[in-house]
Amino acid sequence: MEATAQSAMESNLAALEAVLPRKGRVIIVPHNYPDPDALAAAAAVELLLAQRFHLHGQIVFTGVVSRAENRELLKHFRYKWRLLSQLRESTNEKLPCIFVDTTPWAGNVTAPRFVRPAAVFDHHPCARQSSWIQKMGIFSDIRVGVGASASMMYDYLTACGIIIPKWLATIMAYAIATETMDLSMHASDLDLKAYHDLLGRANMTILGKIRHAPLPRSYYGQLQEAMRNAYTYGRVAWSHLDDVRQPEIVSEIADLLLRAERITWSFCTAFQQDSLLVSIRSSHSKARCGSLVKRLIGAKGSAGGHNRMAAGYMDVRNMPAEQRELQRIAFAKAILANIEHRVVQENETLEQIAKPLSESRGGLRETAAAGPAGSPSKQDASTPM
Repeated sequence: MEATAQSAMESNLAALEAVLPRKGRVIIVPHNYPDPDALAAAAAVELLLAQRFHLHGQIVFTGVVSRAENRELLKHFRYKWRLLSQLRESTNEKLPCIFVDTTPWAGNVTAPRFVRPAAVFDHHPCARQSSWIQKMGIFSDIRVGVGASASMMYDYLTACGIIIPKWLATIMAYAIATETMDLSMHASDLDLKAYHDLLGRANMTILGKIRHAPLPRSYYGQLQEAMRNAYTYGRVAWSHLDDVRQPEIVSEIADLLLRAERITWSFCTAFQQDSLLVSIRSSHSKARCGSLVKRLIGAKGSAGGHNRMAAGYMDVRNMPAEQRELQRIAFAKAILANIEHRVVQENETLEQIAKPLSESRGGLRETAAAGPAGSPSKQDASTPM
């Protein structure tokens, strides 16, 4: 088994080398508003490029990192990163680009105009077939069975005998923990191995600072709004934020709601400029959250995720405020209909059928929780996803 894995890795490294230049710069792009897994995996790619291929990597992404823990993580980042909006490229030649924790055809990434896709490292379900990707001259390693992209990059670094510096081991261990809910959610053998090895090399002081980063006072205002708007029906809890500057808080609220007693599904919606954002979670291993959100959003926006966690957005530009609110309510009703199989009539409000979270008691209004398309109801976790 080990010989087979080693042979597969050698084949991957050779295929990756074939799409990379012999010298020069390679752009590394994680998804917009990158989370710890995207940031850690991007840093690991930069280390791989430097040590294995003697190439200079440049991490570039779109969206401000606003979550307190993620901002603290970036304080200990030893590699330089740039916001796409800050770059001014004068070259006419398109630079090779490696997409990390996302794909160039996903709706959650902004690809710089001056790049050409060269490689993809991701652990999310992919809409494109591997044969099509290969035909386009793109190296891809997409492992849906792995819990974190950071674990995949640990696999590459260790296979190449590259020593992972303490700071990077720290953020990679943190990334795996957050992406898999401390290894309790869709964690593979590789995730377990990577986490325990990286944790043994980590700087525990830095790890503690990241986990317990100081929270801005504005966070408590958003938390107050989320709790004021939080409702439950059956085993579903949800909330809505009327206007957010950064999307990270949406997934954070969805995660928090999932921890409520006797709740096995949660979701949070929010308006951000011209988009209606949603994050959905479930504690059931086969909840198919990603499929649910993709189906409900359809061509109106973009969505993606895993069985137990997913996120997406719906385009609401050019909609007046009243129509936006109606769209938001209809979307929430559709989620409830798919999870609890409770069709909310057009003349019914969510408040009429639901209970405020703060007033809920144990089994209040419990129903037989079932998952989408008749599957058993399952719980999940989050994303910029």
